[in-house]
Amino acid sequence: MERIYSKLSGVTHHNTDGTSRQDVIAELCYEGQPLLLIREPNQYSYNNIGVYVAYQVGYVTPEMAEMLAPILDEGGTVEAHITGITGGTEEKPTQGVNLEFSIYD
Repeated sequence: MERIYSKLSGVTHHNTDGTSRQDVIAELCYEGQPLLLIREPNQYSYNNIGVYVAYQVGYVTPEMAEMLAPILDEGGTVEAHITGITGGTEEKPTQGVNLEFSIYD
């Protein structure tokens, strides 16, 4: 097993159903929480991977998606969980999500 640490991208956007990803992070995300990774190739990136709890919270960064997408496409196992929530303060109101990916051969 290999472990890799990263951050989520797209955490300040709204989901297609109108939910705020910042609200989802504030209300539903916590350290240690497992996350669901869903391949979502699109016109901008074939490697795109959405990250979800009950709602989408963001995307795997493009660099990480380039590495993880082929593993997922080949049926490999990649687990993700939250290692920390950043921000949410008066100085930095926007919250971010730090992740750990566990890649199984």
